[in-house]
Formats: sequence, C-alpha cells, structure tokens
Amino acid sequence: MDWAKAKTILIAAFLVINSFFAYIIFTNGTGSIGYVSSERIKQITDYLAKNNITVEGKIPVKKTDMPLITVKYKLFRKEDIGVFFSPDEKVEESISGGIITLRGKDKEISIKDNRELDYADSSIRPSDTISEKVCRRIIKEFLGRLGMKDDSDIKTVENIEGYKRFVYVQSFKGAVIYNSIIEIYANDSGIKNARVICFEAARQLGKKAGVISPVVALLYLPEHNKKVGVPIKKVTEIQQGYYFGTGTMNQVDASKVEGGTAFPVWKITTDRDIIYINAYNEKPEGIE
Repeated sequence: MDWAKAKTILIAAFLVINSFFAYIIFTNGTGSIGYVSSERIKQITDYLAKNNITVEGKIPVKKTDMPLITVKYKLFRKEDIGVFFSPDEKVEESISGGIITLRGKDKEISIKDNRELDYADSSIRPSDTISEKVCRRIIKEFLGRLGMKDDSDIKTVENIEGYKRFVYVQSFKGAVIYNSIIEIYANDSGIKNARVICFEAARQLGKKAGVISPVVALLYLPEHNKKVGVPIKKVTEIQQGYYFGTGTMNQVDASKVEGGTAFPVWKITTDRDIIYINAYNEKPEGIE
C-alpha cells in the first residue's frame, strides 16, 4: 500500500469534513437562518417568571435574517368611496378629526387620515347559507372598485352570526407586514362590514441583516411593566415579521406619514398589549 498517498487522501478528507462542519456552525449562527437553544429559552422564561410574566405561547426556535423594506400606504380619497353610492342617492358628508364620512340610505363609509377605510352596509342581513366562492367574488369586486387587487394572503376565514369573516394580510417574501389588514364580513348578498388598511408598494432596501433572537426581544417586557399601571402577566404569542411605524415616542404625527421604512420586528402578543420589538436594535417600534 502507498502510505504516503493514503495519508494525503486522509488529510484532504479531514479538511473537507472540518470545512463542512465549520460552514454549518457559521451559517446557523450568522447566515439567513439561526436557531435558539432550548437552554436559552428556559433561561429567559425562568427570568420572566421571576418577574411575574408567564410565557404560554410557543417561542420560535429559529430566526430568519431580514432586509429593511420601504412601504407606501394605499391612500383613499372621497371620490374613491363615492362610487359605492348610486348617482341619484342622497349622500351626507361630514368631516371630523381627520375623518371623512359619507352616509347614504344604507351605506356609511369613512376614511381616516386618507388611509384607513371603514365600510358598513345595513341592508346586508345575516344568512344561514353562505358560499365562500360567492363571497370571494364579491370581495374581489369590492376591492376592484377601490382600485385594489385581490392579491393579499388570506389569514382567516370563519363563520360569525350569519356572515363569513375574511381577514387578509400583506407580506413581503413570506414575512407578514403587521400594519396592513383587510377585514371583511360578507355573505352571498354582499359585504356587511369592511376595514381596509394596506400598502400599495413594498420593495427591498439593501441586503439581509442579522436579527436578534426572540428571547432577547422578550427581555423588554419587565422594563415595559415598570412604565404601565396594569402589568403584563402573560405572553400568548411571538412572531417575526415587519412593522412600519414612527417609534413609540410620538415625536412624529403618524397621521401625516404616507410611507417610509418598515423594520423587521418580533411581534409579542400579551394579555395587555401587542408590542413590536425592532429585531435589529431591540427597541420598541410600536405598542398597541
């Protein structure tokens, strides 16, 4: 046997194996996907428990690196909602605190800050039999009249007291943009209620960057409890996504902002608030 040649082959094989394991360790820690150890999760949940906060929801065991994105709200004008009234219908208009409201015989439609639309039609009565296919066609037509496409992701479809409730959310490359929502109650007769807040444009801004672990985001909660009268006691859910806001310091009039940068966040749902923690710098981006 040629031992010199065999030795060379073995050394080369070990180098390949070591490079492979080094790649796995590196990518798991700093690549597009990282993992959270069960030991670290236990450390944080024990710490929160000592601060009288119980984590009931499942903590994600992986985190995904994400880029910044820029977004722009879909803006609505009075002319956009006027199309829902017949030409000969008497329509009353009122303006109060940045909200424009049009009232007709059966419909009442309002726009807040040009970007939050609420729709109600009192003529649509509850029904025992509802076709989801028919409802989706009606919703598509409704959104079309607002100059929108029916291209958001359906998050929820459920039956509620004679109507089907549809909840749509927008996403960017699979990550939910939490500020957007289309919530519609409908049956085969039409749309009973609708609430629409969405973005008409979203694009990537730069390359992906590393994000903090979800357990690091949870460390904000004890600090948050020091600032509020009624403390958080339970965490029911934590999710990764995007949030577009102006921070929590109220330094900017959010009603005047039409677009900007949406940050990767951890959305923490609790028994008191929904808190959005910036996944880059660990600071709160928004509290609802």
